[in-house]
Amino acid sequence: MVGRDCLHPVSPNTHLDDVAFSGTDLEAPLLPVTTSAPNPAPSEVGTALPLMTGAVTRYTLLAVNIGVGLFLMPFTVRHLGQSDYGLWMLVASLTYYFQLLDLGYGSGVVRQVTEADARQDVDRVNRILSTFVGVYGALGAAAAIGVTVLVLFLLPHFPRISPGQVWTAQVLLAIIGLRVVVGFPMSVFGAVTNARQRFALNNSVAIVLSLLNALVTYLVLSSGHGLVPLVASTTALSLLGYGAYVWTAHRAFPPLRIRPRLFDRRIVREVTTFSVYFFMIDIAVQIGFNLDNLVIGGVLGTTAVAIYAVTLRIADYQRQLCSQVNNLLFPVVVRFGSVGRTDALRDTLVEGTRIALVMVVGVTICVIGFASPLVHAWMGPGFEESVPPLVVLAIAGVALVGQGPLGNVLLGTGRHKLVAVVAFLEALANLVLSLLLVHRFGILGVALGTAIPVLVANSVTLLPAACRTVGLSVARFSWLVLPAPIAGAVPAILAVAAFRILLPPIRFVDVITEGAVVGAIYMIAVTVGLTADVRARYLRQVGRLVSRVGRFRAAAA
Repeated sequence: MVGRDCLHPVSPNTHLDDVAFSGTDLEAPLLPVTTSAPNPAPSEVGTALPLMTGAVTRYTLLAVNIGVGLFLMPFTVRHLGQSDYGLWMLVASLTYYFQLLDLGYGSGVVRQVTEADARQDVDRVNRILSTFVGVYGALGAAAAIGVTVLVLFLLPHFPRISPGQVWTAQVLLAIIGLRVVVGFPMSVFGAVTNARQRFALNNSVAIVLSLLNALVTYLVLSSGHGLVPLVASTTALSLLGYGAYVWTAHRAFPPLRIRPRLFDRRIVREVTTFSVYFFMIDIAVQIGFNLDNLVIGGVLGTTAVAIYAVTLRIADYQRQLCSQVNNLLFPVVVRFGSVGRTDALRDTLVEGTRIALVMVVGVTICVIGFASPLVHAWMGPGFEESVPPLVVLAIAGVALVGQGPLGNVLLGTGRHKLVAVVAFLEALANLVLSLLLVHRFGILGVALGTAIPVLVANSVTLLPAACRTVGLSVARFSWLVLPAPIAGAVPAILAVAAFRILLPPIRFVDVITEGAVVGAIYMIAVTVGLTADVRARYLRQVGRLVSRVGRFRAAAA
């Protein structure tokens, strides 16, 4: 796909504790003030430090979620049993497509709020948010109707659910559905924090909620309670978490006021003209990422689906580890575009892409170089067929992560129509190629069907369009962003080859240890590809971050 990370900088119906709302602080002049704000807009204080704090807290959240998941998944399965755990996952999956009810409004709201905040137009910010609390309240009501239909009519007739499980499934779906319904209007508050570039606030709340969720899960299950009390407890915690995100919004934007009288139909029309293209992108994402298993299952059977699931899980971790900074760029680009700062857009595109490529190239070298021992050590024998498609998807992952800043620039500067059309065509090409190639190449053919459109769309369409938007040639852009990852890649590849020949990893800990050594070699070599002024600037920003952390600890003490 055309990069889920850039296509969904914030989606209001995404659960707030799963989203790190973001921003940065490159200095940009403000337009004339419409309504004076009592505290300065974030653009007055610069972007590098908020970007770094956002990235650090976002990676902390990612680490916490992965660590909690590694412990809780086997713990939960043991206490609930495979049948109840599978029932929970099945019921939860029924709510996934309610995300489409967002209708693409999420990114449109963020864009409008960011532009209004860049002008310090407090009244318009409050009118936008008040309007979309109402809009999302209506969408939440539609979700409630959908959940009710599923509870009353689908679950009693769902295949593979025994009569004894129907009532439990209905209760679970009603509880989970409540969170979805409430989440629609409540998540509008995230747009304020996003526009104000106080994303570390929400990341910190999400970290606390993740740890509390783990504690609640452990206490409920270890005390002998079952599935329904567990889901009810964790859902109650999530609902309380929405209140925490409302607090962060007021902390980031003190003049925030939500009033029914501020509802404005004109704002709905304005956002709709923009968000309809994001809705197209939502549909394209569903086609591009969620139909591969259906193709494989329909042609090759469920065993092949299980093998390909290993490929998808590792490829997804590759992108998650490398795309966190990309998720911080959308409101920054919107702010710079709204005040005509082409120079700042150019700097954001170059710096964002350089950082993204440095991270994804290093991780990809380790993923490809250690793919076979990694899969064997993690899953055991019988999953060897997952390695070739993993190599293909890992290469596609370089393009997906690397194009994140490109997509953000295009979306944030009004080129959303182009991105939507490319995303839709790419998704259709993905589906057609996967159907054609799966018969001849199996799951490798499905991976190729995904990777080929990704590589073509990004190199032929999005890259040239983004470069034109900021006034750079493709050649100049490549010269600015490629030397660092290339400088790191050469010694890293040699190190992987040396390990595989002289000290082949066998255990999972061996793979992790050797991968960490390769990663350290890669990062040291990366500095050779940076100019002296870029190295000095990065060191200054790291110093500022360390200083801020020190001040925070001192204040906490």
